[in-house]
Amino acid sequence: MSLQTAQDVPLLITSENARAERRVSPAWSVATLKQKLETVTGVPPAAQRLILKLPGGGDIPLEAVDEEGTPLVGFGLQPYAEVLGFLEKSSA
Repeated sequence: MSLQTAQDVPLLITSENARAERRVSPAWSVATLKQKLETVTGVPPAAQRLILKLPGGGDIPLEAVDEEGTPLVGFGLQPYAEVLGFLEKSSA
């Protein structure tokens, strides 16, 4: 039995610590993606800043006021787009 669904989108995840391909469900929330990427980026979800770089150009911040309730489908995921993961800089 496969854990991936037909809707899964392969994305390239890049951070200071790693580069990996992951299959992501557009139904996931922004918060779910951040939780799952903690093992790849080494950055806790609350401190992550994610940017989606689309193959045709354009950078889209993966952020929302309600990250728990905002699905990734609204960000226009495309196969093999790159997600850049950064440590959010503290403003303190």
